[in-house]
Amino acid sequence: MLNVFGTEKLNIQLSDGRMILLEDLVMDYERLLRGENSKIQVPATLRVGEWFHINRNVIEQNKEKILCKCNQEGTEGKKLWARFNKSNKIANDNPDQYPNLIDTYIFQHNWNCKTEEEMRNMCNEIGNGMCDEVICDLELQMRICNGESVNDLIKKPDKLPCVRVIKLINGESAYFGGGIDNKRYDPPSNICKNFYVPTFAHFQFTPYAFRYVLP
Repeated sequence: MLNVFGTEKLNIQLSDGRMILLEDLVMDYERLLRGENSKIQVPATLRVGEWFHINRNVIEQNKEKILCKCNQEGTEGKKLWARFNKSNKIANDNPDQYPNLIDTYIFQHNWNCKTEEEMRNMCNEIGNGMCDEVICDLELQMRICNGESVNDLIKKPDKLPCVRVIKLINGESAYFGGGIDNKRYDPPSNICKNFYVPTFAHFQFTPYAFRYVLP
């Protein structure tokens, strides 16, 4: 069969807002034609411009594995686990706010600047709002479940292009991870808390959105 994809990866947007590779969609359609049971999946790797799937049931099933991997990284790993433990308790106590299935979305930075208010509005338009620190900790745990190293999450520079702006539970703002394109070499687990100033403009950071997913 002729390969129409070449070396460049082409993304397309589904009706629900998800971005997936055209090649994956075609392969999924071919499986459907062959009568195989097929369902388009949200990518298991965190990528800009694509929805990332968090399944809290999977996190719960792998809780001991996550704990073990955190403990193997010494003091910093144990601190991260304590953070996870606190966030998981908040999520368990507030199931309507943190259901079992959540998708998150990193906006591709293609503007000069955006205010924090504009960023929050962007998140409300594409999903259910801007991610908070609990959802960020759920994301990190899901990434560990998907095979990422705790060492990479707490010690190595974030490979994502931009630092992400999040909305804290108390309504203030914070900045999540690093941004290698902007020479911000913080690790992926880093959360830097700040005040929320609606008119404060960001030239390099990008908003981080979430949406609830029906089971």
